[in-house]
Amino acid sequence: MTTEATLFLGELDPEALGESLQYATHYDATPIADFERLIAETTLAPGETTFIDLGCGMGRVLLLAARGAFRQVVGVEFSPALCEVARENIERCAGRLRRCRDVRIVCDDAKDYRLPRGALVVYMFNPFHGPVLSAVVARLAKHPAELNVIYHTPLQRRFFDTNPAFEIVADHPWAVIYRNKRSAGTRPGPDLRSEAAGRQRSSARS
Repeated sequence: MTTEATLFLGELDPEALGESLQYATHYDATPIADFERLIAETTLAPGETTFIDLGCGMGRVLLLAARGAFRQVVGVEFSPALCEVARENIERCAGRLRRCRDVRIVCDDAKDYRLPRGALVVYMFNPFHGPVLSAVVARLAKHPAELNVIYHTPLQRRFFDTNPAFEIVADHPWAVIYRNKRSAGTRPGPDLRSEAAGRQRSSARS
């Protein structure tokens, strides 16, 4: 199983990617410690929430999210080649290291992807910029249910910072967590987030 690599999408299947290719960044895998710290700072209970990775690449974050009790885990990727790798990685981990059984890959452009209903945690590791990111933020801002957005390497965070639909939950030099105003007043639930926080405390003591 391979989830760690640096890949430039234009070298994989450029003919399949269309105009959005020019706004896509290269693929890098999220550091595991980064994900655990960030997911511990979200404010929605996993059992009532769908986790979505926009620009899921090879699927590492999906595998990490599937260790928690999310209702559903979805990876959205517009590269058919990376979608195939992600599906293979998910299949290899079926039945082990997974609590969430509903894990799926959607081959779609993030700006065209229709968000599922209900509470969402949306993850983005700087997958795209410019008009694609602008369109995604506009769609997230209209989501009618509770929403958290984890934006790792937030090079164009201004799209969120200037949108009145969002407020900041956690602000790090390397990542920002936002929530929509409908999520105000919610508190972090148990499961993956509390487990990750526990690992962080144990690591700090050792």
